Amino acid sequence: MDCHCIPYTHFPNATRLFVDCLYNFAQVREFYSYNPFDGESFRRAAEKIPQDQEFRRQVVGVLREQNRRFGAREHTFENLTKLQDPNCVAVVTGHQVGLFSGPAFAFYKNLSAIKLARSLTQSGLRAVPVIWLATEDHDFEEVNHCFVQDRDGTPHRLSYAGQPPVPNAASGSVPITDAILPLLDELHTLMPESPSATELLEHLAETYRPGKAFGEAFAGFMMRLFSEYGVILLDPLDSRLHRLSSSAFRAAIESAPVLTNALLERNRRLTESGYHAQVHVGDDFSLLFVYVNGERRALRMRGGRFVTAQGDTYSTDELLAQLERAPETISANVLLRPIMQDTLLPTVAYVGGPSEMAYFAQAAAVYERVLGRMPVVFPRASLTMLDPAASRLFGKYGISLPDVFAGKQPLRDKMASRFLPPGLTELFKETAANLEADLQRIQEALSTFDPTLVDAAETSGRKMHHQLTTLEHKAAAAVQKRSEQIERDATRLENALYPKKAPQERIYSGINFLARHGAGFMRELYEQIPLHSAQHQVLGF
Repeated sequence: MDCHCIPYTHFPNATRLFVDCLYNFAQVREFYSYNPFDGESFRRAAEKIPQDQEFRRQVVGVLREQNRRFGAREHTFENLTKLQDPNCVAVVTGHQVGLFSGPAFAFYKNLSAIKLARSLTQSGLRAVPVIWLATEDHDFEEVNHCFVQDRDGTPHRLSYAGQPPVPNAASGSVPITDAILPLLDELHTLMPESPSATELLEHLAETYRPGKAFGEAFAGFMMRLFSEYGVILLDPLDSRLHRLSSSAFRAAIESAPVLTNALLERNRRLTESGYHAQVHVGDDFSLLFVYVNGERRALRMRGGRFVTAQGDTYSTDELLAQLERAPETISANVLLRPIMQDTLLPTVAYVGGPSEMAYFAQAAAVYERVLGRMPVVFPRASLTMLDPAASRLFGKYGISLPDVFAGKQPLRDKMASRFLPPGLTELFKETAANLEADLQRIQEALSTFDPTLVDAAETSGRKMHHQLTTLEHKAAAAVQKRSEQIERDATRLENALYPKKAPQERIYSGINFLARHGAGFMRELYEQIPLHSAQHQVLGF
């Protein structure tokens, strides 16, 4: 596997906040508690984690049961035993429960968390990796599909036709029906014919079965892929975990106006500093959702009450009573979710992508008032897989990944500059004009010297023009042929590396690469994952 890196300043749509987190942390220090590239940050974060052994025992008990159901093996149960020790910390990452594992960056996040946990353990800070399953997210349209490349390398969308039982149901609870079967059949026609692809398809058919829920299927597949690394999965839909984290929800209910004002102030500071606020916060903002007959509804603050767009209304006391009676019916929004997570877990670091790092810049204002501590926010690995065909085209045209990111026409112009002579058409026009002028002068000289030669000069001139025109047509045909090849090659590169005008890792499912590179793919990736290199990696297979 070949590897080279590019800085995020050359990466499409990299936000200023993310770039400064990586390269100029002093500029963003007020929005984060710890510098992710300072080794002492993890020890300082660990010192603030409470050591409540009984609480840990209860959380680990739930996780042990969940992971057994997901198919966990020996290494996961060993890590669960470690997690029960008050001196053990967690390195956490999380994902939406996307169809067939979702975008490839989910794999890179997991491996980053695994590698960071091992690195901390080797340095003397005992740590285990935990994957938070975002089963409560209710936008099913975000997780009901995935993209893979067909055998010609073209992006192909696979969409699950089943629907949630009620609008805005938690995605993790959506049942898988027979509508999954045509997708599994379709994968057989899209994936390469190889033993690794056959094995992968068997795993998918076993985990994504009718009768299972989306979250359970996702968890089962992830456990198959990462069980050897001892990952611990956490499904927050469990009512017991809502009860164990009820202190975070109670604070969000009782201190709703205070937390909203803190977030408004945080957003003001972000924008004044030239950054963006990932989550819009208005005066009626709350950190909560409520489940009503299985539908997840956002709560807003109006007139001192919590209300939904559908007309449900709750006083503070009513919502607190519901939290006590049925804690699973109260749900966290994107800024409260990490606080729920870290109420349950001894999180020393959260491994996230650019958007998640932006969420944490806002959520820090909630962390300060609810938990009084915050984890290290650590950037996940970012990778582009360069297959042999793409590698050959890079060499053929003398281009690199940023050239593909530059856009459709700039890419083609740079590729053409390698093979097409500049100004060729203009050169032919200029030559034809010069030839005509020279022939005219010859004919004028011959008309006074020997008029009988004028006709011969005209005939010779017509032949010269014909030969020049023929050469021009041949050159134009060669240019056209080269241009068509350039177009095919450019499209091939875009499909492979920048599909749908987005980085490869955000579009293609991880199974797209597993099918092509086999079981050893994950181990090779693990070896390549950088912990202290704030750059995007391009890996050539």
